[in-house]
Amino acid sequence: MMCRTIVALLALSVLLVLPARAADDALAAKATSTLVIPAQKATIPEAKHFVTKWALLGPFTFGENDFGGYPQLASVDKEFMPKEADLDGTQAAPKGAKWQAKSFNDTDSPGKVDLGEAEHVNYYAVAWVDCPEAITGAKMLVGCDDFVKIWINGKLVYTYKTECRAGEADQETIKDISLNKGTNRIVVKCVNILGGYDFFLRFTDGKGYPYTVKAAK
Repeated sequence: MMCRTIVALLALSVLLVLPARAADDALAAKATSTLVIPAQKATIPEAKHFVTKWALLGPFTFGENDFGGYPQLASVDKEFMPKEADLDGTQAAPKGAKWQAKSFNDTDSPGKVDLGEAEHVNYYAVAWVDCPEAITGAKMLVGCDDFVKIWINGKLVYTYKTECRAGEADQETIKDISLNKGTNRIVVKCVNILGGYDFFLRFTDGKGYPYTVKAAK
């Protein structure tokens, strides 16, 4: 009798877990892209060169007098979610925030991940990028409004917290970026102080030739 009870409980636990895991997979599928290798011999970035499919988590708000008041540079260092570098869509969204998958196609500003307009707020964005082979010595080109932190596969690769600014493509270039063969998880933390907020992100090879990003199969 005890064995039957244990088996029944195990079966019930599987039934309870499966829907949550399916929801996580569905979120990731909508935020997964594939990097095309080799890079294109082009110098002008196009929409197809940017990562534009993301799973968003937010908003997380804070007061205008927090972090010492304007320009609140320290806001980007606050962990609005525990273990933020490990965000992967499986974490429960806290009250007032939610996970949502979104694809960005701004024809006026290609590659722009437009998070709207709000003041004293943070959003997390998670993307999965599949690579057919390992890449070393690549470059990551970033723009942001206002502040960002970026992790690749759990490793912090970039922080911007110099001053509040409008976001544009390719404001900074981060060298010596490595991507694994298979799936790579990118986490962007975007903090805004005033007005609208957004970011841009793309990859090139070591010579600056852009990789095309396409929808995953």
